[in-house]
Amino acid sequence: MPQSQYVKLADIYDYLMAGIDYEEWADYLEQLLERYSVRADRIADLACGTGNTTLPLAARGYEVYGIDIAPAMLAKARQKAGEQGLAAVFLEQDMRDLELPVPMDLVTSYHDGLNYIISPDDLCLVFKKAYRSLRPGGLFIFDMNAVEKLSGAGGDTTFADDEDMSLIWETSYDREADIWEIRLTGFVKQNGLHEKQGGLYEKFVETHREKAYKSDQILGFLREAGFVVRDVFHGFSFDPPRHDSRRIFYAAQKNNQGDKTND
Repeated sequence: MPQSQYVKLADIYDYLMAGIDYEEWADYLEQLLERYSVRADRIADLACGTGNTTLPLAARGYEVYGIDIAPAMLAKARQKAGEQGLAAVFLEQDMRDLELPVPMDLVTSYHDGLNYIISPDDLCLVFKKAYRSLRPGGLFIFDMNAVEKLSGAGGDTTFADDEDMSLIWETSYDREADIWEIRLTGFVKQNGLHEKQGGLYEKFVETHREKAYKSDQILGFLREAGFVVRDVFHGFSFDPPRHDSRRIFYAAQKNNQGDKTND
């Protein structure tokens, strides 16, 4: 996952995600903790981006560590934490090289972050790193895009336009490799001025690639890492996945005997 993928996107990411209620996401996470009778004082949030999933947890009193590979995203997260007066530690790390300073009670990852790991071997490695980062009995809770969402997303072009920016998404889908590619072209207003014809808009182009994994693959990787799989849910519910599920949550638990796997 190259860092350059998020250099310009970091500036507009919160604008794109403005319609998401991240407090509801934190509510759902706490419901899962209650379901499994796990007390999670210390949480690591993988692929935390600009901190939208991390900071609501910090506001609720958890000791939180936000992990991301993109410095531009982390800079936004730290800025928001400071503005909100919240204590959160943000670390620049590749998930495949995850090293946390203390054992976690919970490791989580939201919103496509793990779909960006396009090598199956690397995804299995991330699961092993998450396992190693947890205390015995700790939980790993994450969601991933379903195959149906990605495979139905190819060959489209969509637009968004307002007075501050114009964005164009061009998508394609490689069915043999199960890779969804998104080419984002943006024109973002500079210096607080609005004059498209005056050259005051900065153009950028970023390409993002996500991998569609079948649920059986994910479950196999979790078990190989040493986890006990507790549940698989249709997004933000306690129902099993459906044929039209676009987001699937996985809840896995580290065994109480500690580490038993090797990288």
